[in-house]
Amino acid sequence: MYKRILGIIIISLSLLGGGWLAVGDSDPLEQSVLRLHVVANSDDAADQALKLAVKDEIVAAMKQDFNGLDNAEQAREVANQDIPRIKELAETKIQASGYDYPVQVTVGEYDFPTKSYGNLVFPSGKYQAVRVIIGEGQGKNWWCVLFPPLCMVSSADQGLSLNSPQQAQVTFKCLELIPKGVMLGRQ
Repeated sequence: MYKRILGIIIISLSLLGGGWLAVGDSDPLEQSVLRLHVVANSDDAADQALKLAVKDEIVAAMKQDFNGLDNAEQAREVANQDIPRIKELAETKIQASGYDYPVQVTVGEYDFPTKSYGNLVFPSGKYQAVRVIIGEGQGKNWWCVLFPPLCMVSSADQGLSLNSPQQAQVTFKCLELIPKGVMLGRQ
């Protein structure tokens, strides 16, 4: 019995220690993601709906562009190269919706508030982001994470929701690595 408990303690400490080392080697969250920030012309319902339609166009295009990228730095480079295309996508959607608002698109470091997407929480701080300002940019914002792709193309203003298995699945990788039914120690 003592060996079984000792085995469990050793494995637990190994898993915790390995996780600590992996976290210590990884980039801070702020440097590991590229966010999207779309700002509506105003808080008018039509302007808010337009903001979501523009967001859908951008997310769909960027999702294809980011396919196969390995890190946020690569995503930022692609986004910087795509600024004219992103602007054109937004302007086309705005004009097709019957508006003539100007569009500003920039890639840079911006302040973001704490934002949760279902069970995922991104703390407040400065993040690299693609910022799209529609018209006067006086309306409510829409935030998501472009890379890794956590933006969901939808008409809802909810960002990522873990209520739908089609949107996301969160797992504990360390539990996936442990074979089911593993026995510790001798019987």
